[in-house]
Amino acid sequence: MPVTAPAAPPALPVVRAGRAAVVVAAAVPVVTLALLAVSPVALGPIPAFLPAFLAVVWLCDVLTAVLLVTQYRAGGSPRLLALSWAYVWSAAVVVPHALVFPGLIAPNGLLGATPSSAPWLWTAWHVGMPVLIGAALAPWPRSVHRALAHATGRTRRAVVSAGVVVVGVAAVVALVTVGADRMPVVMVDGDYRPLTTRFGPWIAAVDLVALGVGLVGVLRRRRTGGLEAWALVAVTACCGDVLLTLLARERFTVGWYGARALALTAALVVLASMLRELTVLYGRVRDHAVRLDANNRDLREANALRDRLTAVVSHELRGPLAGIHGYLEIIDEMGSALPPGEVDRMLGRCGVLTRRLTLLTEDLLTVAAGDHGTLTVAPVPLDAHAQLREAAASIPELDVRVQPPRVDAPVLVADPLRVQQILANLLRNAQKYGRAPVLVSAGPVVDGLVELRVTDSGDGVPAHFVPHLFERFSRADTVGVSGTGLGLSIVRDLARAHGGDARYDVASASFLVTLPGAPTVPTQGHRGVHQVRAEAADAPTTAYVLAVVPGMPDGAGGSPG
Repeated sequence: MPVTAPAAPPALPVVRAGRAAVVVAAAVPVVTLALLAVSPVALGPIPAFLPAFLAVVWLCDVLTAVLLVTQYRAGGSPRLLALSWAYVWSAAVVVPHALVFPGLIAPNGLLGATPSSAPWLWTAWHVGMPVLIGAALAPWPRSVHRALAHATGRTRRAVVSAGVVVVGVAAVVALVTVGADRMPVVMVDGDYRPLTTRFGPWIAAVDLVALGVGLVGVLRRRRTGGLEAWALVAVTACCGDVLLTLLARERFTVGWYGARALALTAALVVLASMLRELTVLYGRVRDHAVRLDANNRDLREANALRDRLTAVVSHELRGPLAGIHGYLEIIDEMGSALPPGEVDRMLGRCGVLTRRLTLLTEDLLTVAAGDHGTLTVAPVPLDAHAQLREAAASIPELDVRVQPPRVDAPVLVADPLRVQQILANLLRNAQKYGRAPVLVSAGPVVDGLVELRVTDSGDGVPAHFVPHLFERFSRADTVGVSGTGLGLSIVRDLARAHGGDARYDVASASFLVTLPGAPTVPTQGHRGVHQVRAEAADAPTTAYVLAVVPGMPDGAGGSPG
């Protein structure tokens, strides 16, 4: 299958390094010049320094190469593979360099080395690594990207290319050891000035060209932060290493030790950058895992609540449906044989059960609308006392006593269907968790609000549970009582949608709901709700929180909004 060329060549993954890479890159030349000023100062040999230095460099190079190849195999940029070649080269050169270095392992070195073998391998090390890094960062033809970015065969390409690099290092080692007689002499009696004078300028020029090419590629891709920036820091450190080594001219001086420190910097910066990124990614993965675990736990709880809600709602719906079916079946089979008025009583009971089904359905719709922020109400003036009587009549099996108002009954400005939902949920709550009789009343208009009060004769709500009364799916630990745990939360949502609220008064063991009200205007010694409706219709709609829809009869049901 042909591979389509990407719209823009992929670059190395961005590691959010901030300004650190820029600061380090700017500091390297400053440090190099400072060390150069005191480079001739002799510090003396430290026997353990060079073996430790080469071991650390080799370990860093191997780890860097492994991490780069791993990321490339996982689908990373092809430049990761090219950058790994530089560190494979460095790691492969460091080992023979240590073997041929006089006095490090053997007095005259191993592998049939001559005094010039170590300087030549140092040259291969400090030329090959910057050149390969510069090639990894340089602008590439799209054909190179297509060849290295193909999803299949990444492991094979990584292994083969690393093998080619190692073979190249082996050829260089053979040339400077077995074929040393064909190479120019660059070390005489421990003095490598022949290398600095004859080849030093060329080595430095090649490194600077590699730095420039890499810099052009990074700037063209606008990748001034992250792994590419740290790779440029490595090349800059290599250039400083070469400059100090060539100009120090003597071993074990400040310049010589400083050059080794810069070589160690070149080996460390990319590795440190990737390790930092791995640490950041680990933190993100851990945070995502924690959130995922919490989400899974919430989903399990939601599924359990859904199953319980489905079972309870099915039970709640089955009772009224069975009652309606039973009444209608009796009327159909025995209508003419029934005593006078019995058919009307049964049909009235069917109406009550139908209203209960309507309110249960509206409860479920209210929950969904509240979750989506689409809960609406259509307020009209209502006789509060009539609403209480209507709610009491809807649950004939419960002893509900409507307390008469001390003065004229207040007028609610509310959605009649929503008011019945509120009262039905409060009465069903009293039926399940309290004791009869249940007292309901409506207080006068105070500060534009009417207070509806529902009080049963039970022991009241436990004090520890009061703060959770109006939460979704919150139910007290009452044995043998089924319920959805939604009723009181629906009461609160509907009250707040009107501009009121719902609460529980511990002192009187009563549920209190406040809804917008309107002042009454008596007519010929009797208060007239229709006259209040007329006045409310002429008033600004903002006075009732939501728009008033005139013309709906008191106590009638209707669709919200």
